[in-house]
Amino acid sequence: MASRKRRRAEQEEPRELTRKQIRHSARERERNRKIVLFTSIAVGLALIFVIVGIVYQFVITPRSTLASVEDEKIVTRDYWKRVRLEQNELQNQLVRYTDLERQFGNQGFFASQITQIQGLLSSPFSLGAQVLDQMINETVIRQEAATRGLTVSDAEVDDALRQQIAASRQALTVPQATETAEANAAATATAAEWTPTPTLDASSAVTETEELPTPEPLPTLPILTDEGFQEGLGEFETNLKQIAGMSLAEYREIVRTNLLAEKLQEIVGEEEVAAVEEQVNARHILLSVRTPAPTPTPVPEGFPTPEPTLTPTPLPEGAPAPTPTPEPRDDAETLALAEELHQRLADGEDFAALAEEYSDDTGSAINGGDLGWFGRGVMVPAFEEAAFALEPDEISEPVATDFGYHIIQVEEKDPNRELDAYTLYQKKQEVYTAWLTEARNAANIER
Repeated sequence: MASRKRRRAEQEEPRELTRKQIRHSARERERNRKIVLFTSIAVGLALIFVIVGIVYQFVITPRSTLASVEDEKIVTRDYWKRVRLEQNELQNQLVRYTDLERQFGNQGFFASQITQIQGLLSSPFSLGAQVLDQMINETVIRQEAATRGLTVSDAEVDDALRQQIAASRQALTVPQATETAEANAAATATAAEWTPTPTLDASSAVTETEELPTPEPLPTLPILTDEGFQEGLGEFETNLKQIAGMSLAEYREIVRTNLLAEKLQEIVGEEEVAAVEEQVNARHILLSVRTPAPTPTPVPEGFPTPEPTLTPTPLPEGAPAPTPTPEPRDDAETLALAEELHQRLADGEDFAALAEEYSDDTGSAINGGDLGWFGRGVMVPAFEEAAFALEPDEISEPVATDFGYHIIQVEEKDPNRELDAYTLYQKKQEVYTAWLTEARNAANIER
């Protein structure tokens, strides 16, 4: 029993390692230490790369410069917000135009707008380039406005936002409601003073027993209340954040820039565009060269003559006969007719009657060739030069243009005729666009 215990104790005592075992153990410990060290370094480097990537993506890239105008930078963060905002606006426009096209039919205007919007939405590069150009324009506008001392107050921005919220809620602001009421009152007063011209058409005359139908009044839009404005503004701010990641304060600055552009456009227009200009009130007779209809391809001998594929639609009883196709005439024949009509006018025939009978300008012929008042830069050069050289009641010799031969009669001339509101706005818009292009070309812009 004692001997077994002694043997067991000897077996349990640790044996002394040999030199070979000691060297092997030391190498094993060194290898494990290196593995741990290399693993720690790799994990550390990977962590550094991840941190650098996050910093680059969320800190450096959003602050990177896409373009600069003088010393003002356009950074990536602001650019992407504007791209998302513009993309959302284009999608909303596409829905509106599609609804209008469905409601009013396939009108050319709606179709062209829909095609243009679809092209932008399908081309991120084109959309991005357009947004960047717009941001560059806005920067040029802000810098020019600062140079001229133009400012837009917070109250003006508030009014613009209120109008935007009112439109989205199909309502009016108080100033808009007042302006609408004044316009309606002026229109009512004008209508009360207007006396209709009696008609000579018995078929359209109203008998004494008939009563004209009373038109239904147009629906009156409600006035936007302060509560409605605050509610709409809150919804707009939420949508703005979700759609573009943009704050309301950032959007207010976009509105401010738009208002600065309107002020600048008005100032530049007033500086460059006069409210009056030389104009003439004229009428004309246009005689166009008419090319002959294409000659049908001859049928080879022995082949049957093809039957017409379309049967003429019978006209309703009492309907006027269709206008016959005008006979062809070459340049010499057209000029000869123009000279003949010019002589007939010199002999005292009525200009309006001849214009209605002979003029190929169907838009004005029905009104005796009347073109109304127009200034310089509206008509083609040869026509304009001849018209402004005439005195009232004078009739020109035949004037050649790309449209044919014109006989012009000037009825009135006014060296300082006041421009109508639309023409004045159009001229100011043209001048402002030219100014903005010139300002961009002169600015130090880097992309």
